[in-house]
Amino acid sequence: MPAEPASGTNLLGPLSPEPAPLPGGLRRKAASALAQAGRLGWPLVDQGIASIGTFALTVTLARVLAPGEYGAFALLLGGLMTLHMVTSSLVFYPLSIRLAAAAEAESAAFARTSLVLLAALLVPAISAVGLGLLLAGHADLILPACAYFVLWQVQEAFRRLLFAQFRFAAAVPGDVVSYLGQVAVVLALARADRLSLASALVAMAATSGLAAIHQAALSGVLAPAGAKRALGATARDFWDLGSWSLANNLLAILRSQFLLWGLAALAGAGTAAFLQAGLNLVNLMNPLVIGLCNIIPQTAAQAHAGGKARAWRAARPFALAGAPVAVLFFLALALAPELLLALVYGSESPYRVLANPVRLLALWAITAYATDMICSYFHGVEAARLALVVNAVGMAATLLAAVPLVAGLGLVGACIALCLAGVVRLALAWGLLGRLIASDAAEAPRG
Repeated sequence: MPAEPASGTNLLGPLSPEPAPLPGGLRRKAASALAQAGRLGWPLVDQGIASIGTFALTVTLARVLAPGEYGAFALLLGGLMTLHMVTSSLVFYPLSIRLAAAAEAESAAFARTSLVLLAALLVPAISAVGLGLLLAGHADLILPACAYFVLWQVQEAFRRLLFAQFRFAAAVPGDVVSYLGQVAVVLALARADRLSLASALVAMAATSGLAAIHQAALSGVLAPAGAKRALGATARDFWDLGSWSLANNLLAILRSQFLLWGLAALAGAGTAAFLQAGLNLVNLMNPLVIGLCNIIPQTAAQAHAGGKARAWRAARPFALAGAPVAVLFFLALALAPELLLALVYGSESPYRVLANPVRLLALWAITAYATDMICSYFHGVEAARLALVVNAVGMAATLLAAVPLVAGLGLVGACIALCLAGVVRLALAWGLLGRLIASDAAEAPRG
């Protein structure tokens, strides 16, 4: 007669033995992995909502508008994104770093002071938007474009406040209203045959405003006044921390914007629309990339007190966690761009001829992913000037390659220039990372 299992039996068969408890070290590693997954999950969900909404909006406009009009939208959006880099670098980035290390009682004071600084920056920003549209012959877009930019920045301020408090889940409902809501309204306008650049901007402004109200209520900025922060001292601190980030981010965004503007100047807005249509596909990975770039600086900043190497060990798992997804997507895009172009823009779209440019953009995006992870770490350990060096060299490489390549090969030449500059940026970023960690280790006191 066979021996009865130690765990006993029941009518459904033998019971499994109780699992042996994990050793203490494994329990700690498992708990750490679960905590990391939780911290990584919500930022990616939230950024996924934002990026999917932005992607769906740009694709909807590309499908409905003629290439020339869509090119005008791409150029306007590029200008607004460039101005967003100013507010992001001088307000949102310093806020996220300082608030991550601040006492809870100071959070509301930080938030209110940051909003005042944001308001001061918005005045020249919307003046620049209005002047640019007037000179471009689009005076009808001045009011909706300025309204959208202001409400977008206000909503982004409250969103970043929640991020700085690691309350990524709390930001999700507002971002659903803002980013997915704008797509719903634009689709409704398209079905009613009332979609134009102006009506799209009004829809974007309205959904951003509604989201700002919701996220403001959650951010703590409306809490009773407690400790106050001196506006001048905070402005100087934010400038000291964010000025390097500003230069870095402007260089980063202007690499592609200069190509868009250059193509528009040489061949018209319609040609710029084709480059933007290709970039839209690469930007499908933005939920992953931007989500990681939101959390890596804060993670590195929290671990920075233990040294540069410790901060890198804290930030690196996030970059590695996203790498397989990013690389597989970009490789699939490089191998079968025709399929995705047909799915996104339709088989009869003028953008279906973009297979080779999309292949090149996918290869560029692989190098950009790795470089952006390293530069995000630089920001978290207050080494933004190293990220500036990386992007300055990348900008120079882009311009040097683009001048002859765009003149000779047009759109394909612009994509080749991005690829060459991407390789240069990655090699430089990796070298600077190793030097930074080695230098910090050499300067550390020896016991």
